[in-house]
Amino acid sequence: MPSNSVPVSRGVPDVRIRREEFGYVLAFGTGEIGFYNDEVASRLLHGAAREELEPYRLHAIPVRDEFHLSAPLIVWFEITRSCNLSCRHCYIEAGKPRKNELSTPEIFNALDQLKAAGVFALVLVGGEPMQHPDFLQILNYAHALGFVISIATNGAYITQELIDVLPREECVVSVSIDGMAFHKEMRIRSTWEDLRERILLLRKNNIPTAIMSTQADRNVEELHSILAFARENLCFFGSTPFSPIGRGRFFAEYQPKPDIVEQAAQLYIADKRHDQIMNDTVGLCVAKFLDECHRIAQATGREFCGVAMAYLLSDGSLYPCSICASNEKFGAGNIRDNSFKHIWENSFSGIRQFTYDKFKECPNCELSRDPYYCTSRCPVMAEVHTGDELGCGATPFIKASLKRRTQLLQTEFPEPAGD
Repeated sequence: MPSNSVPVSRGVPDVRIRREEFGYVLAFGTGEIGFYNDEVASRLLHGAAREELEPYRLHAIPVRDEFHLSAPLIVWFEITRSCNLSCRHCYIEAGKPRKNELSTPEIFNALDQLKAAGVFALVLVGGEPMQHPDFLQILNYAHALGFVISIATNGAYITQELIDVLPREECVVSVSIDGMAFHKEMRIRSTWEDLRERILLLRKNNIPTAIMSTQADRNVEELHSILAFARENLCFFGSTPFSPIGRGRFFAEYQPKPDIVEQAAQLYIADKRHDQIMNDTVGLCVAKFLDECHRIAQATGREFCGVAMAYLLSDGSLYPCSICASNEKFGAGNIRDNSFKHIWENSFSGIRQFTYDKFKECPNCELSRDPYYCTSRCPVMAEVHTGDELGCGATPFIKASLKRRTQLLQTEFPEPAGD
């Protein structure tokens, strides 16, 4: 049991618990995640039912300088940078393994440290994580430790033989697909037709499956078709705009432009509708922890990277997130030199200094105020786009897209009266 946890109660048998300075984080097997005051611990130990805990829920948490949770909610763990593809938008420029990658025993030790620190969720990434020779051993070890897991894969190694030994609970297989015809242009040695069959095989075996896509300048229409496929086959779906980082910096022409804003905003709303259906089909999953990270960022006025999330490279280096790792910014140390807990508590101060109110253009930008929630106040992307860590991390497309989709959200998903 993590050192900052308390025992699970009889009344709420399926709940993960973590101690924080302000109280506790509770993650229920039903998928709900929340912050609670100190009194909730005694209620849990005395067998309180789930609904009896509501009076102890915190609707605000104290925020200090360099605020961070006692451990990340999610850690992205790159177990190898080796990959069978050379995708044009790969943020980590995967292909060859890193020099001096962690051995399998070192990976097990890292997983033990993450568990002891109180990390809830784990994303196994690469490269292509399934290309690691001990992938299944690593996956099963992490699952036995109790992590909520997502496997981020290009899908090439999905076979019936693999599916037969995959965990069935709290483990989602997330397959990267960037369209239909466009997918092959972006990924060269991978096709939609092949991945379609592999995803159908996952679903035939009732494996929770997600489709992760990159929005580029010419594929949004195809992504609407991919989302339709996801709806038909009860797959989760998500998409993020192309970023000119990693190998993507050589293919800046793929960046979305403002003329596709309406298509992209409609895709976002359609995905939102789909999420409402899919969220009822699973309990805890990485996507729900990621949603909580966004709520923390919005409530505290700062990036959640290095605050509620971390990224561990295959050579043991720790970064706040994939964007920081891609650009080698805000590196916090290496777990070969110090424990994960020590690094988390002492070495992420660089990224934690960036609060939303410090970015230069925000005071005069309507997107920095309600009803908008701008996630582009990122020092790394600000430097990529402007040369200044405190500049604007948003492209014209991202700004216009945020504005349009917020308008659509207010119409289709209005806040309840009084909220």
